[in-house]
Amino acid sequence: MTTAPDDPHVLLGAFVLGGLSDEDHGAFTEHLRSCQACKDELGQVSGLPRLLDLAGPGGGPYITGETEPGAPGPLGGGPGSSVGSWAGSSMGSSTGWSMGSSMGSPQGSPQLAHLLDEAARQRRRTRRWLAAAAAAAAVLLFAAGAWVGPRLGTTSPSATHYTAAAASGSAAKVDIALVTRGWGTQVDIACTNMPTTGQLLLWVVDAQGTARPVASWRATEADYTTVTGATALSPEQISRVEVRTDTGTVIATATT
Repeated sequence: MTTAPDDPHVLLGAFVLGGLSDEDHGAFTEHLRSCQACKDELGQVSGLPRLLDLAGPGGGPYITGETEPGAPGPLGGGPGSSVGSWAGSSMGSSTGWSMGSSMGSPQGSPQLAHLLDEAARQRRRTRRWLAAAAAAAAVLLFAAGAWVGPRLGTTSPSATHYTAAAASGSAAKVDIALVTRGWGTQVDIACTNMPTTGQLLLWVVDAQGTARPVASWRATEADYTTVTGATALSPEQISRVEVRTDTGTVIATATT
């Protein structure tokens, strides 16, 4: 039996049934030394050859010498094998079993090929089923994550709103929202009548008078602008929010 060397796991069935060439047998034996998955699976199916010896073509006990046309006989021999055939009460046997006088001629090769083909087909069916199940599970998990993920933090965060007062000479109108977050405060502003050139900055000032920049953006000719900043300070630690130009000129201020 020859199998692609890059997938030694598929040799397991043939290894158990004794259908490997010397080369493949040696390669798979070496593979077993380092593959725990194959060791575990081998432990689960190691009794398969004995069960096959006791099984007929239909998968049950081989109790008759009659088989369907084209179906292989019992593993290890034909009607004259040591497995025997069911003689029935007409033979006068107290046990109902008539044992053959000889082992008969082996039919190993056709039977083994049939068994290996069946094992391969079963493995392919199992793999297709597992692949389909895994794909379905992945789709369900992805859908569940997409549905649940955004809802993990669905509790509306606490927000406090303020309206900033425009500085002298400024026509800016700025609405401010301080949103409580686990990491600090999210600072959202919506503003109109802002300067149309230069760079603008959003600052927060704590009770000690320390100012920290929390956002910056380039001025545009748009009449309405929204900006979001962030600070490690909690809302209670913020005493003032200011919008400034890049030269430090205060455009609007809100006292919290």
